[in-house]
Amino acid sequence: MPTAAPEIAPFALTQEEIDRFERDGFLGPYAICTPEEMARIRRDIETRVLASESPFKSHNGQSRHLDCKVVYDLCAHPAVTERMAGIVGPDLVLWRSNFFVKEAGGREIPWHQDRAYWPLDPAINITAWIAIDPCTRENSCVEILPGSHKKNLPTVPTGDEMAFRHMSDTHGIDLDKKVEMVLKPGEFFLFNETTLHHSEPNRSDKRRIGLAVRVTVPAVKVKHEDLFPGHRCVLLRGCDTHHRNEIQAPPAGNPPVQAIDYRQAKKHAAV
Repeated sequence: MPTAAPEIAPFALTQEEIDRFERDGFLGPYAICTPEEMARIRRDIETRVLASESPFKSHNGQSRHLDCKVVYDLCAHPAVTERMAGIVGPDLVLWRSNFFVKEAGGREIPWHQDRAYWPLDPAINITAWIAIDPCTRENSCVEILPGSHKKNLPTVPTGDEMAFRHMSDTHGIDLDKKVEMVLKPGEFFLFNETTLHHSEPNRSDKRRIGLAVRVTVPAVKVKHEDLFPGHRCVLLRGCDTHHRNEIQAPPAGNPPVQAIDYRQAKKHAAV
């Protein structure tokens, strides 16, 4: 991460941005760091995170903010947390993070609303999707549908060509209004738990890695047992007066550099 401590004040949302999020269900892109700074962070992600054995009964890319400082520092960056606080309030609980690794030829992710997949009660969440690699039209950037967060859609089965078994039923939804979230490394966007989004197959010869940072509020109960044994949350900002979840401290360091290619490691999320 950048060595100088970033100021918090420049990241506060304006009232116009808050109104736009309420209208559209997403905001961005914004930047955590420059592409050059992200290149250095990316090397740690490849060699210390994705190439290392996860300590959890999960794929190597899930919830590594719990044991890898380089991941936690991205999740906790004020460029992310201060903007989130402007939308859901000052007290933030980090309950999950996922690296989405889509290699060349990676399958399409169908249109979906995240709330259909999550063990949260109630289903309140804000996500920051951070570009680790360049995210372009060719290598399957995320596409998002403005205003789609205002209605909870039922799910329907998908075919084998899709990466998910279920998707939102988009019958009658005008998908032509979608927005392509083309991002430079170090840029991110925010969206909520009901904003429709998807990504095309990766038709390029370029890999695409993104980090999704999942944040809720202390009043929400996270069903730890539905994620993996020993799952915990981290208090990302503010205070927790509800005490509904198991909380742990942020990690103090990183796993050692691995001598293997991350692609040879056991599993990572290909979405």
